[in-house]
Amino acid sequence: MRPAALTWDARPQMIARVATDKEKKAMTPQRSTVLRGLLAAGAAAGLMAALGSGSPASADEGAQAAATAKTVSMRFDASGPRFTGSSFVTAGQPLRIRNLSDPRKIGPHTFTLVAANVLPRSRKAMRNCFTPGKICMTGAIAHEFDEKTEQVKRPLVEAGLSGWDRRFSRKVKTGDSWYSERQGEQFEQVVSAKPGTLLRFMCIIHPEMQGKIKVVG
Repeated sequence: MRPAALTWDARPQMIARVATDKEKKAMTPQRSTVLRGLLAAGAAAGLMAALGSGSPASADEGAQAAATAKTVSMRFDASGPRFTGSSFVTAGQPLRIRNLSDPRKIGPHTFTLVAANVLPRSRKAMRNCFTPGKICMTGAIAHEFDEKTEQVKRPLVEAGLSGWDRRFSRKVKTGDSWYSERQGEQFEQVVSAKPGTLLRFMCIIHPEMQGKIKVVG
C-alpha cells in the first residue's frame, strides 16, 4: 500500500516544527519558493519506471549507448508530485535529473539519494520529516537553506565519490542531492555507485515523492 498523501493543511505544521534558530539558520532556497513548495498540495508518490535500450549492434554503438544519459524527471500533474523515468542505469553512465514541474504550482524539488532506513513511509513519518534528525531537515541543512535570506547556498550537495553514489542515512548525515526551482532545469553526472547498488531517492520538500533506480554492470 502506498503511503497516504500529505494534505495542504499538513504542510504549515511541518514548517512550524522546523525547530531551533540554529537549525533554521543552517537551511536554504530562493525567493520563498521552498516555503510555497512545502505548502503546496501533494499526492501519493512512486517511481514510474520505464525505459531500457536494446542490445548494441556493435562495440562503437555500445560505447555510445554507455555515454547516453538515463533520465529521471520530477513532475506535477493530476496524480500529484512524482518521479518518472529510468528503472536502471549502468555504473559509470550519466544520470540526468530534469525538473518538468511548474514551481508556481508546486514549488521547488530536490533529487536526494537516501538509504532505506531514513525514507518516510507513513503519513506520520512524512509529517515528522522536517523535525530535527529526520531526513528532510538533514537534507535542508546540507543544502544550507537560510530562512532569513530565502537562499539555497548549496544547490548541489556532493559527497563520497564524484557522481551519484553517497546516500543520506541515519549514520551518514550528508549525501548526494540536487536542488531545482526552475521548470526545464536539468542536471546530470555519472553514476559512481557500484553495480548491484539500489539507489533510492526522494524529494525532501515533498517527502511523498520517492523512487529507486538499479545500478547494473
